[in-house]
Amino acid sequence: MKIIAILMVIALVASVFGVGYLYMTASVVVTAVGMTATEASVQQATFDKLKTDVAQSSLVGTLFQSGVELGEAEAYQFYTYTVRLRNGCMLSCDMVELQVTPREGDVLQMGNEQARALSANATGDISATVLTTVESTPVRELIITYYVWGIPFTVKTTYG
Repeated sequence: MKIIAILMVIALVASVFGVGYLYMTASVVVTAVGMTATEASVQQATFDKLKTDVAQSSLVGTLFQSGVELGEAEAYQFYTYTVRLRNGCMLSCDMVELQVTPREGDVLQMGNEQARALSANATGDISATVLTTVESTPVRELIITYYVWGIPFTVKTTYG
């Protein structure tokens, strides 16, 4: 009986160290950041849908300014930020999301309805699109949140 108890304690200690090792090495690294700008008038259908969704309070995404009413498409542009991530962990990331920190002139961030995951020791891209005014500069802080076994981790990077 004593030998079984000792073996159980050794198995417990090994399990705790194994889980601790996996938790401490759960790292996602940003390897590249890119941005494309598109005039809203070029994507008129998307802009019109966003305009309708904002007016009806049914936007899928994040509205940065409450009570805003969108004007004509020529006054706005879309910034799409793309971040390349490398998962250096032996565990997959259950979910990965990208949030753009708003600046003056930003109206909304379009929602991404697809759940993004990142496999163990893999590389992948995630993107987010922001509707902003034409005068706005593209420099933004990007916040990447990923989940390993339901535990959230955050990485911040800056474009520009």
